[in-house]
Amino acid sequence: MKSMRELPTLGFAEAIKLASSRILDFKGRSRRSEFWWWMLVIIVVGWLITLLTSNILVSVIIEIITMFFGLAVTARRLHDSGKSALWVYVSYALGCVANLHVATSKSMNMLIEESSYISSSQHAIEKIVENNLGEIASVGFLSTIHGIAALIVIIMCLFDSKPTANQYGDSPKYISETEA
Repeated sequence: MKSMRELPTLGFAEAIKLASSRILDFKGRSRRSEFWWWMLVIIVVGWLITLLTSNILVSVIIEIITMFFGLAVTARRLHDSGKSALWVYVSYALGCVANLHVATSKSMNMLIEESSYISSSQHAIEKIVENNLGEIASVGFLSTIHGIAALIVIIMCLFDSKPTANQYGDSPKYISETEA
C-alpha cells in the first residue's frame, strides 16, 4: 500500500484563485478549504448586492446567480468525499423554484410590502394571510424542502477527502510518497 502525505491547507487568496479559475468546472475534486473560502466570498458578495436592491424580483435573480457561482465548487467538494453532485443540483433547482415562487407570488409581495411599513396594522397583515393562505403555505413548503436539501449538502461538504483516487479523480489533498 502506498504511503499518503497530506498537502497544506489552501490559504484564502490561493483558494479564491483556484475556485474562481474553475467556476464552470463541474468535474474533478475540490478541497474543503477551497470550498469554504469560496462560499464565504459568494455569500458576502450576494448579501451586499441584495442589501442594495429594493426590488424583490431583482433580489431573487441575484440570489439565483449567487447560488450558481457556488454550484461547481460544491459539486467538486461532494466528489472529493465520494458523493454524487446530483445532491447539489437538486438543492439548487429547489432553491430556484422556491425563490422564483416567492418573487412571483402576489400575496408574498403584498406581505413584504405591508410589513415594511411601521404603521401597518396587524389587521391588514392578518387579512392578507387569511386570503392567501394556500399560496403562503406553498412558499413555506418549498422553502422548507429547499432548506432540508441545502442542509444535507452542507453536511456532506463537511466530510474529509478520500485520500486515494475515486471515480471523480485524484485527491487534491493527499499525494502518494512516490509522487512527492
